[in-house]
Amino acid sequence: MDRENQEFTTERRLSPEERHERIRKIRRKRRVRRAIALTAIVLVACILLTPVLLFAVFRIRDFAVEGQTSYSKEEIVAASGIAVGKSIFFADLDEAKVNIEKKLPYADNVQLTRRLPGTLVITLESTGKAYAVEKSEGIYAVTNRDFKVLEITGVMPEDVVPVIGALPEVTELGEPLSFIKNEGETDATLNLIQSISSAISDSGLDDINMISIRSRSNIYIIYQDRMVLRLGDSSDIAKKIALAKKVIQREDTIVSNEQTGIINLTVPMKAYFKPADIRDIPEIVEYRNFIVINEKDSVEEAYAIKCKNGSYAIVNPAFKVLSFVDEVPEGIIPVNGYLPHTAKMGEILSWGDDASSKETMNVIRKLYKSVSDSGTGANLIGFDSDNDLYVICGERVVMRMGSMSDLENKLEKGKSILAEQAEDAVGIIDLNDLETAEFVEKEYGDIPELTEYKPLDNETADGGETTDKETDSENSDEESDE
Repeated sequence: MDRENQEFTTERRLSPEERHERIRKIRRKRRVRRAIALTAIVLVACILLTPVLLFAVFRIRDFAVEGQTSYSKEEIVAASGIAVGKSIFFADLDEAKVNIEKKLPYADNVQLTRRLPGTLVITLESTGKAYAVEKSEGIYAVTNRDFKVLEITGVMPEDVVPVIGALPEVTELGEPLSFIKNEGETDATLNLIQSISSAISDSGLDDINMISIRSRSNIYIIYQDRMVLRLGDSSDIAKKIALAKKVIQREDTIVSNEQTGIINLTVPMKAYFKPADIRDIPEIVEYRNFIVINEKDSVEEAYAIKCKNGSYAIVNPAFKVLSFVDEVPEGIIPVNGYLPHTAKMGEILSWGDDASSKETMNVIRKLYKSVSDSGTGANLIGFDSDNDLYVICGERVVMRMGSMSDLENKLEKGKSILAEQAEDAVGIIDLNDLETAEFVEKEYGDIPELTEYKPLDNETADGGETTDKETDSENSDEESDE
């Protein structure tokens, strides 16, 4: 029997159950083949359609910028380096974050997220100036609290804390300061100033004037231009600063919030306070010299100081004379009574020797800030023949302060009493004794401070004609001796 007949014979010999099982297996194979074919078709379709989806459907069509910042949306998008039309899935968000924080230094905490199908969301905050780290003589890297470089400047900005003696190696805009000279070294200096900054922030110690790490074994901090915190070396910085705050609170409560002196924190877990005149504290003397040096080239009109010939010297924050005028520019409160010994155009005002001059400048700085911040509407700050302080407010009321002690409370009390008077009331508020302070109404001509002030606005006592006061051309180069 040939092979074909053999197979036929074999088939005929299968039982019904075996034949059914065989048919079932054949059908299963057919279903598997169909599934494989369908899967292959779907995969091919996905491969062909994926580029279309990625580059056509999920393209970046718009940017959303969220958060508080001084930068415009256009500046932020341009800095990111991502363009409209790019696939939202292929955009490198980490690289864009780095680009924004480096190209826009004041941008902080930048986050980028995808909002399908086609919007890229950029969330960011604005960081502020906190420190001016000495880079070289007269050049500073202005940083935020994390010591990220915001700008490089030769002029010390206001409201930042100078950090002296750090001398960073790298000061790239938008990058953290780096003090490393050789690759692989630990950035000990950055760690040190970060630890000092964190300790100050954690302790809540405000009004820091300067941090000096010029000597790593004699680190010090100047507080409110009246106390020096001598920390010694870098060990236990946080504990030392926390302990210093307790000492300051104690002295402010027991003595006065104008107490001056030195807090010695060089002994572990100990603090010793020594009262001292600020002129006898070398660190504060150095700080004040530093401020004068860094402000001397400023062209900001800071003060108007009356000179002996009756004109006013308009000076910058370092008391360098910018001009001489008869009428004080709007926005500056004139200061009478501290007549300088020497006043020359382009030079620093002098009140005698260096020590006397610096002391007078600091008195004027403190006095001017207190009065201008008081909200009393001050027109003039003056001293009478007995060297007692007075302030003219609203061109009609004189606040007589006496000494400068408890100045803020006197100004607050005077402001409160002034607010209770009629808008055209003329008189005197005597604030020598806060308990008995009150408004006394008087005639304009009976108040010597007002009659002396009168020529400043060129008015007569009865409101008559104005008179022009001739200005001697020599006022622009005046020098007088007391």
